[in-house]
Amino acid sequence: MTSTTNPQVRQSRSEPKLRGSDLIHPSLLDFSYLDCQRRAELLAQEGAKLCAVRNLLDVGGQGKPYACFFKDRVANHFVLDVSPAASVDVVGDGRAMPFCDASIDVVLITQVLEHIPDPIAVIAEIRRVLKPGGTLLLSVPSIFPQHGYPGDYWRYMPQGLQYILRDFHSVKVQGEAGTVPSIFLVFNVYLQLLSGPVPWLQRLLQWTLCPLNNLAGLLAGKIYRGDQFASNYFVVAVR
Repeated sequence: MTSTTNPQVRQSRSEPKLRGSDLIHPSLLDFSYLDCQRRAELLAQEGAKLCAVRNLLDVGGQGKPYACFFKDRVANHFVLDVSPAASVDVVGDGRAMPFCDASIDVVLITQVLEHIPDPIAVIAEIRRVLKPGGTLLLSVPSIFPQHGYPGDYWRYMPQGLQYILRDFHSVKVQGEAGTVPSIFLVFNVYLQLLSGPVPWLQRLLQWTLCPLNNLAGLLAGKIYRGDQFASNYFVVAVR
């Protein structure tokens, strides 16, 4: 698809807690704290590298949770999502984006690609709308329970990510939490999953074992992070 015009610029609202948790400052009581904390750190680092960027497209970014990392460096922060919201500029499908060829400087897509039945089509659209030399910032799960709307179709590994992004000039894949922290994170996530049918037990674990595991994972990651295993992967790719 090739669009001849871009949507009218508007100042969509940032709603960072719309998805039920604070993705910028996650709580130690959050079962997925270790990945959320590291993802925010990596996005802040990438945002700091940008200089006078005109257009950023946040695919599936309802809530616009990471806007704070880009607001002083990006003129237009568009959000495309399948559902309308105050934070959404364009309601649409990532497989057919209503943006001109080579019109976007940065595409951000976090924890979305697993929910799309045809991820290759989305990657092709991202490459189409990105300017030559433009940057893709991508976050995807590798090990995580079934979740989310409207469906949950895929999990990703580094070689698979390199393959679907093979038409990009440069692709850097790294684990978010890292090998050792991911062990603690996966343990926490499955504690949450298994205790779900017993709300009082889930709350008890959330206030006791969960924060202890998060603190242990943080400490272990300072000793050895590693990249042989990760519950989520973070990708920086250049068009």
